[in-house]
Amino acid sequence: MRKLIVFWFPFSCSFLYRFLHIGVMSDVHVTEHLARIGILLDYSDGRLLFFNAERGLVLFAIKHKFTDAAHPTFALEKAGALTLHMGMQLPEFVKHS
Repeated sequence: MRKLIVFWFPFSCSFLYRFLHIGVMSDVHVTEHLARIGILLDYSDGRLLFFNAERGLVLFAIKHKFTDAAHPTFALEKAGALTLHMGMQLPEFVKHS
């Protein structure tokens, strides 16, 4: 799979999440600050989801046939904190999709 890049831009009344994948840019505008963003990789079904972890709303999804290992990489553009929680239980909305 090629790289997927996610950018976050705060505005006065909303927030923009920009997803860049295979040269295609997709913008998602939300009106609330997302304190937690979930990332779900379903390797066997070929799905990668980014979702609002509090509300269970999908922000962005990719369908891809994975043939090699997936290597997630995270970086912050400015000084700050990033906390990763691994091995969490599947959200209810994913179980029914």
